[in-house]
Amino acid sequence: MVCSTMLWACSNIADDERLICIYPATAHRAVLIEDFTGQRCVNCPKATEAIHDIQTAYGEDNVIAVAIHCGPFGFAGSSKAVGLKTELGQSYWDKWFDNSQGQPVAKINRGAANDRYADWSAEVAQALNTTTNVYLQASVSLDPSTRTISVESTLAAPAGGKAKYQLWLIEDGIVAMQSQPDGSVDRQYVHNHVLRDAINGTWGEDISFTEAPLKLTHSFVYSDRYNSQNLSVVAFVYDDNDVRQVVKVKPETAK
Repeated sequence: MVCSTMLWACSNIADDERLICIYPATAHRAVLIEDFTGQRCVNCPKATEAIHDIQTAYGEDNVIAVAIHCGPFGFAGSSKAVGLKTELGQSYWDKWFDNSQGQPVAKINRGAANDRYADWSAEVAQALNTTTNVYLQASVSLDPSTRTISVESTLAAPAGGKAKYQLWLIEDGIVAMQSQPDGSVDRQYVHNHVLRDAINGTWGEDISFTEAPLKLTHSFVYSDRYNSQNLSVVAFVYDDNDVRQVVKVKPETAK
């Protein structure tokens, strides 16, 4: 499967054979919701429902959610229960929060922290009404025999710009315990869009835009604890101000 927001045009100039690309000034922007959550967080299922409603309203291609298990209510697991809290997720928590911050809390396109999940829809709607000058295409293949994910990315923006490029591996359909608003614990709760790994490092990699589209290739061996049928890659371009473009891609399985 290929997700694309590339709309530029390129042509070869005969006299010097340079590739000249012309970019539209703006493009449709998808929105990233980073949901900082935990299995021991009693209100986190309500936030999950809020995200589901937002994606239903605006489309999962337009609103891409990632559940980052971390913080004081995260659960790293035990001999009797699956835990989804990771060192990776905790790195992001420690960057922006301390344990005085309650959960759930979200960052929408890396904006200010928002722990009022009832307000997330309005913030997403506002973000969807903005534009971006970053164009991002990614294709993903998966070889289950070697547990290898391969990602081919094409990025473009006006020449001279700099940003970061992040690739995350997420998993749907994980059955694991989750505290509920009524104080009970659901041990058959289904967790979706759970952050599993960073394919190109915790904070991604530096990129610089030129006149020609930027081509990147990444390969990653994933853990045998993951269900390959439920994996996806979230790719996004970000800077110190916001997430400038994001896509979610379901891998094609190598034959």
